[in-house]
Amino acid sequence: MPPSSTTSSSPPTAPSSGELDLTGEVCPFTFVRTRLALEALPVGASLRVTVDHAPAVKNIPRSAVEWGQEVASVEAVPDGKWTITLIKRVC
Repeated sequence: MPPSSTTSSSPPTAPSSGELDLTGEVCPFTFVRTRLALEALPVGASLRVTVDHAPAVKNIPRSAVEWGQEVASVEAVPDGKWTITLIKRVC
């Protein structure tokens, strides 16, 4: 019996992701650091940003949309913090 030929393909890998803790940072540093972190990721990657500065909860998502990125979620978490999950859609 001849050997069978099988082609194994690796499962697709998920785009990389990152986390950025901006606790204690205030605007405009929150969105500047978020933008730099997104620029370092490949398209399709996610970035989870943690903030405790209330204006950043509105400013980061608004700025990200203006840059062409996707805002996946904005969630309140304990200790007066929020997590903002962004997905890089453009370079």
